[in-house]
Amino acid sequence: MGKITRLFLVFIFATFVFGANFATQIKEFDSKFDTLSKSEQMRMYHRMKNVYIQSIINDKEELKIDALIRLVQSSKALGLDYKDYEKELKTYGKLDLLDKQIKKSQATKTTKKEDTPNTKTQNIKKEIPKETAKNITNNKQTLKILSVTSDKNTLVLNLNKEPNIDEIKDFELNSKAVFRQIYDIEGITVFVSKSIKSGICDEIRISQYDKNTTRLVCSNDKKQDINFKIEKNKLIFSTTNDINNQAEEKNEKVATAKKTKNAVETPKTQDSLSTKFRRSKTIVLDPGHGGKDAGAVGGSKLYEKHIVLKVALKTGEILKDRGYKVHYTRSNDKFIGLRNRTSFANDKMADLFISVHANAAPNKQKAKSMEGIETFFLSPTRSERSMSAANLENKADTDEMNYFTKISFLNFLNREKIIASNKLAIDIQSSLLGSVRKKYSVSDGGVREAPFWVLVGALMPAVLVEIGYITHPTEGPRIANNEYISKLAIGLADGVDSYFIKNR
Repeated sequence: MGKITRLFLVFIFATFVFGANFATQIKEFDSKFDTLSKSEQMRMYHRMKNVYIQSIINDKEELKIDALIRLVQSSKALGLDYKDYEKELKTYGKLDLLDKQIKKSQATKTTKKEDTPNTKTQNIKKEIPKETAKNITNNKQTLKILSVTSDKNTLVLNLNKEPNIDEIKDFELNSKAVFRQIYDIEGITVFVSKSIKSGICDEIRISQYDKNTTRLVCSNDKKQDINFKIEKNKLIFSTTNDINNQAEEKNEKVATAKKTKNAVETPKTQDSLSTKFRRSKTIVLDPGHGGKDAGAVGGSKLYEKHIVLKVALKTGEILKDRGYKVHYTRSNDKFIGLRNRTSFANDKMADLFISVHANAAPNKQKAKSMEGIETFFLSPTRSERSMSAANLENKADTDEMNYFTKISFLNFLNREKIIASNKLAIDIQSSLLGSVRKKYSVSDGGVREAPFWVLVGALMPAVLVEIGYITHPTEGPRIANNEYISKLAIGLADGVDSYFIKNR
């Protein structure tokens, strides 16, 4: 009973934090948007898109309406297309709230124009020296992290003003496997939380910890000697361990070379990716279906959920051997809702999301002719075959999203990730065919676009791979064969390497 109570309290706390965080962003939008520059308004617009995405993932209708209102408002101000947002608001009967918000915004603008800031400034100048007044104004200004740049040796936070040393607090939070050095900076970020790649440690995450604090976390598998310094409007982090890291990397390459006899086969181009680079990348593998959802079913009791789990686990082993961090949305036979899969990937701050499935023909007549490997990325479909594949995989959750929500996702979310996902799909498809065709004759189903809702909400390049047709008399039994599964896994891992080689 005590355990249930604790879980309930955790749920309540998580719900409160979720709501409070986005409520703060809504308030910040209302108070600041009209006063910002175009570039800062664009950043605020993207924040509202993130709020909208999270409202759908977490099924928060009221938050979705709040986000839609501000997406329409900001889209109009920036000259962007807002029609789909407006249509979705109309389905909720909330266009009146939009009108109120716009009128309120216009009234705020008028009030600010009528203020007399010059008179206030003149009073300050009369009472205190000019330089002192300037310093007071600067000190009252909120510290903002405008952008982040990084290279092999440094991480630089670009700020709107020079920070005070007492605005930065650092401490360590370590475990046996991970060393974390944490910096709390009294200020706010103008961008959504992100994971950053830099040579100073394996992984760096920066996000808004609370309304007054930005938290930067440096994680590494060993203790790092990280220092920071202030140079005007820059906060520069660096480490003295670069020479040690280079020596360690060299030793790892030698050790890897010695293990090649026992290791799985790898592509020649893989040598251009260092172990350290791979350690900085997180891959989430998503075996489709599971539990009560068997997925597609083939002859001789072949179930999609079992086959794709084997492929994903084998792929994960290979990627881990090469140095990548790997997480699975499921590692056993359990059911997971579609929207929870990309939510899991977002929580892990994954660099790539790969969903593994097996296809099926729509009827017995077509079962003998439909075969081949296909790789999909999220986009409105352009073919009947792609739509059929999407409908088959979307059965679990497709009714949870109304029509306008789906259209809105496709119209703005995927513009940002569609190119990267397309590139990943091309590399995955090519590498899969290259691996399996060394021994088997396999049809190339190509790279295709389709609205797979398991990919909706992914904040990283994401693809869905159909490893073959479970209903085909030859290909069905083949994709369940362990030797073939190994070839598929190698192809998937090679596709990941190929993508990063081209898109570092």
